[in-house]
Amino acid sequence: MRIFVALIAVFLANMAIADLQFPQLDADDLNGRSVSLPQDLPGDPTIVFIAYKRNQQPSINDWVARLGLQERGGPAWAELPVVGRGAALFRNFIDNGMRSGITSTAMRGRTITIYSSQRAFNRALGIDGRDQIYTALVGRSGEVHALIKGDVTEDKIACLRAAYP
Repeated sequence: MRIFVALIAVFLANMAIADLQFPQLDADDLNGRSVSLPQDLPGDPTIVFIAYKRNQQPSINDWVARLGLQERGGPAWAELPVVGRGAALFRNFIDNGMRSGITSTAMRGRTITIYSSQRAFNRALGIDGRDQIYTALVGRSGEVHALIKGDVTEDKIACLRAAYP
C-alpha cells in the first residue's frame, strides 16, 4: 500500500510541475563566484534546496543527511537561500554572516544566495509561501523534474528518486 501511495504522489507531483521552468537568475555563491542559473547548477540534474528563513537550515540538513549527500562527490546539489530584492542593500552583511557559519569552501560553493523578487521567484516555480523549504530536482536547461514541499519523509525521498530522468 505504501508503494502505491508513493507512486500516486509521484504521478500527481509530475502532473503539477509538467510546465515549470526554473527562472533565469544571476547570483553569487558564498565563495564570490558569479553564476547564471539554472545553467551553472553543478549537475544535470541538480537537487536544489530552497529556503527563505535561517531557522529552515535544520530541515535542509535533514534532507542532506537522509539522502546521504556529501560535500564532494555523489549527486549534485545546491542550497538556495532566497532572501529577496530588498535584502540586497545588506548583501555583504548577509553573505558574510552565512560565510562565518560555513567554513568549508566546497559547501560555500554549493550555497547560492538569491537577491531577487521572492514573489517572482515563487510564482515561476508555483511555490505558495515561505514557511517551509522546497526541494527541487532541476535540469541545467531549467526543467523542473520535481518540486517537494516541506520536511523530509521516506515518501518524499521516493518521489524525488522517481523523478530522476
